Amino acid sequence: MYRGNIAGKEVIIHLGKRVKESHFDNRKLYHMVLSYGETAFRKGQKMFCIYNDRVGLIVAEVEHHDIPVIRIDYVIENQNVYE
Repeated sequence: MYRGNIAGKEVIIHLGKRVKESHFDNRKLYHMVLSYGETAFRKGQKMFCIYNDRVGLIVAEVEHHDIPVIRIDYVIENQNVYE
């Protein structure tokens, strides 16, 4: 779990069990979601995806509470993402 700020609001980023057990660097995932997820968060979207050349496709869901929680339950590795 990680606490950060998006668009001036405090958010919590929570990694799902599968993502925690994967070989990805958790800190990089947290920072990618903080930097790229700001637009989706401001629009009020409930789900969004982030594509990164090195990692792949990050699928995130936003739960709106007193402190919003962004859950990352899936990361589709780059070699499994097709255009």
